[in-house]
Parts: sequence; structure tokens; C-alpha cells
Amino acid sequence: MKTDQYDIENIDLAEDGMRRLAWVRAQMPILQKIKQEFQATKPFEGIHIGICLHVEAKTGIWIETLKAGGAEIAITGSPGTTQDEVAAALVANYGCQVFAKRNETFAQHMVYIAKVLATAPNLLSDNGADLHFLLDSKPEFSGLRSRIIGATEETTTGAFRLREDMRPFTFPTVIINDTRAKRIIENRYGVGQSVVDGLMRGTNILIGGKKITVIGYGYCGQGVARRLQGLGGRVMVADIDPLAQLEAHLEGFETGDLVDLIPKSDIIITVTGRPNALEKQHFDLMRDGVMLANAGHFEFEIDLTTLRERATKHQQLQKNIDAFQLGNQKTIYLLSQGNLVNLAAGDGNPIEVMDLGLALQSLSLAYLAKNAASLAPMPQTVPALVEQRVARLALENWA
Repeated sequence: MKTDQYDIENIDLAEDGMRRLAWVRAQMPILQKIKQEFQATKPFEGIHIGICLHVEAKTGIWIETLKAGGAEIAITGSPGTTQDEVAAALVANYGCQVFAKRNETFAQHMVYIAKVLATAPNLLSDNGADLHFLLDSKPEFSGLRSRIIGATEETTTGAFRLREDMRPFTFPTVIINDTRAKRIIENRYGVGQSVVDGLMRGTNILIGGKKITVIGYGYCGQGVARRLQGLGGRVMVADIDPLAQLEAHLEGFETGDLVDLIPKSDIIITVTGRPNALEKQHFDLMRDGVMLANAGHFEFEIDLTTLRERATKHQQLQKNIDAFQLGNQKTIYLLSQGNLVNLAAGDGNPIEVMDLGLALQSLSLAYLAKNAASLAPMPQTVPALVEQRVARLALENWA
């Protein structure tokens, strides 16, 4: 493949990437069954899929599945979450157009989003609605709309953006996050475990006894709060939705407004899918030595611009810990540069959980390839038969 068709850290890492894929493949039986089906039916013959999703080993096995169905693939990832060896393997061994590096900035991420769109895909698989929004906002991509037949969107953040901020659609977008399977299995159980794993790997701290504020009590926040509580954390919950706060209260968590919880917190974790969950006024309330982690989406859940501007000293202490000194008052520790702590400091959601989640993606894309012309051009839920089939496949392999 020509070097202008990919932008990765180091193509020589491909062999390391293939070894990583071998372990993950052995733990993803649902996708292996779908892959066999796709090899026979070729639902993506002649179709080019443009993807924005974390470029890591589990995604690599999903790419194998789509390729077995005849798809051509262009993919980009997310700042701080790419496994560079997997990116290399996807280029060298699968012929994918990959635009992703672990150390990419958000500005580079948006350049890579544009590169994926420039490959003229027929189907999109989005994460945070970045492909959708660049397609919507950049005149140079306006001609693509007639070529794109449909899309999927993986996340809570992307679902918010598509439903609240997008102009009228010209193609159907299936929201994977609408499914009970995604919300309960992946968000609550998968994100809950992986965020705690990333936090512990990145810091090597004891969770027991720590006062921890979880901001956002949706399905992901519920999982994070419960796993931290199970390890002995003294977990507090903040959410702008009074019903979410009531639910957290009934689950035994202390609840309250951020201004009341922040001064008591040793660790603060954002899990909102919204920008600026932590802002300037919140930094003033934090105690010396507080740790900040983001488990929602992009780094913008924490107002890092203000944090950097106010810091009189900034030092990276180790790979996933940055210290920001605010005058002579206190030091605030930022984990994983504000990127997703479960992927930047860990390996992301458990393999089995993503086997289910990426099966939803696979079958939804196949459904779109066959039926997009008959669907309304708007955000919509995964077809019930697709979700039920994936749940049955999970039961067959997990129970």
C-alpha cells in the first residue's frame, strides 16, 4: 500500500500487532461466527466503509469480520487510545487505510477524520459523531452525501450530537448505544470494569477508603460507581438529572451538587459525554492532590485549556500522570492527559463485552447494506431482530 494511504506510527510494529490480535481473536467467539457467515454471504461486496473507532486489538478482529464480508476499510481512532502495533498490522496484513497514532492530538484527529472521508466511503461507522459532523460542516465533502447509504454511531456522546445538533439527515444512522445490550452489557459492565482497571494501572493506588466523585450517572457512570464501591471506595455521585441522582441515592451513594462534593474528593471522574463537566470554578474548589480522570469521551469533558493556563508549573511525572501546580495552593493530577482513562491507561473494555458490542455493529452495518434505501433518513435504533440475535449468540457462548 502506498504511504499516502495511511498515517501510522511505525509499520514495522505489524508483527507485534498480529500477536496481540491472536490472543483477542481467541476470546471473541461471537464475531468468529459472524465472520464465517459473512465469508459465505459477502454483504459488503463492493462497499467501502469509513470508520472512526478506537484502533485497538478488539477493533482489529472486527475489521477482520468486515473484510471477510467483502468490505474495503478506512479507519481512524481517537487521541491517546490507538495501539500503534494494531494500526501497523491493519495496514500491513489487511490492506486497510489507517490514519491513527497513539500520540495524536485532537487537531490531528480531525485531520484524520477528513482523510477517512476523503476515501469516499459508502457506509460510515462513527464514534462521537465526528465523521457525521465533518461531513455536515465541510463544503468539500458535500458531494459525498449522495454516495453514503447509511451509518452507525457507537456512543452516548455521538447520539446526543446527532439528535441535538445535526441538520436534516440524508441517510439513516443506526444508534448502537440505543440498544439494551450496549447500554447494560457494554456501558455498565464493560466500561465500569475497564475504567477502574485503567485508573489502577495508571496510578497504582489503593481504591479502598478514597473519596471518589463520579460525574454522570448514566449507564457508564453507574458501572464505574458500582465497581469503585465494590473495591471499598467512598463513592459520591453528581448528575444534573434529579432522577439520576435519586437512583444513585437509592443505590447507597452520597449525592449532591458538584460544589459540595468536589472539596471532599480525592478522585474525580467525568462520565458525562458532554463538554466542560469540570470548569474553571471547579478547580478552585479542589483539594491539594486531587486526581482527575475522564471516562466519558474526548478530553473536553474537563476544561483543560483553563487548567493549563492557570498552572504555574506543569510536569509529566510518568506516562499517565501529569501534575499541574496552581500557585502555592495545590497540585492537581491529571490522568492520561484527559483522554479516556480506560483505553489510554488500560486496554479498554473487556474482550468478551466488545465481542458483543462489535457484533451489534457488524450486523447493523450488514442490515444497512441491504435495507438502507427503505429506511428513513434519520437517527434510529438497531432493529430488534439484530439485537435479539446478538443476545442469543452471547448466551450461547457465555452461559
